[in-house]
Amino acid sequence: MLSLVLSPMKLASLVVMLMGTFVSISSEGLVGVWLGLELNLYGFLVVMNPDGHHNPEPCVKYFVVQSTGSILMLSGFLFLTEECVESGLIMSSLGVLLKSGVFPLHSWVPSTIKNSSWLASGLMLTWQKISPLVFLSMIMPSKVLWSVIVLMAGIGAVGGLNQNSVRVMSAYSSFVHTSWMLLGLMWSTVVFVGYFAVYSLSVGLFFYGCSLMDKASMVGQ
Repeated sequence: MLSLVLSPMKLASLVVMLMGTFVSISSEGLVGVWLGLELNLYGFLVVMNPDGHHNPEPCVKYFVVQSTGSILMLSGFLFLTEECVESGLIMSSLGVLLKSGVFPLHSWVPSTIKNSSWLASGLMLTWQKISPLVFLSMIMPSKVLWSVIVLMAGIGAVGGLNQNSVRVMSAYSSFVHTSWMLLGLMWSTVVFVGYFAVYSLSVGLFFYGCSLMDKASMVGQ
């Protein structure tokens, strides 16, 4: 935690990441939403591998997934401006589903979380979901969103049963919590904020404890 405070690179990247989220959720236009998501992405990539000494695989995988999602979103926005509403909504929804790791485009999340640092994993399961989930709840029809919620919860509940990695189990657990957060967004913003705050706090404390245990085991060796 101390290195996070003292490192200018990490601090600057966190500021960019946070700013991107606020730009995205407060924007009244599609371009602003997309721009905020891109700012958030670039800031988070530095958080994932600030000094270049960590495993580059999850960082590269995350970048490819998010870039693909951004292309789909931007293509959907272009269709919307050309009055191809149905095609635009489908492409935009697919892009947001991919970026947020929501069913049916969720398979990249466990493998990316598995090889990431505790800090990056925690942020990926919490803060990085805010903008995509908010936007998804706005553009996706309620009936489709209900199906996504139910299936996502089922996958999270069943998929984590045979896992032996804490990070992977947390990823599948996040699928269930993502379903609840989407349900909260459909119901009330206050419900979503309250649930998200409690979930983020629990994930943060749990991952911080895991990181301390990792450091203790390394010292013991």
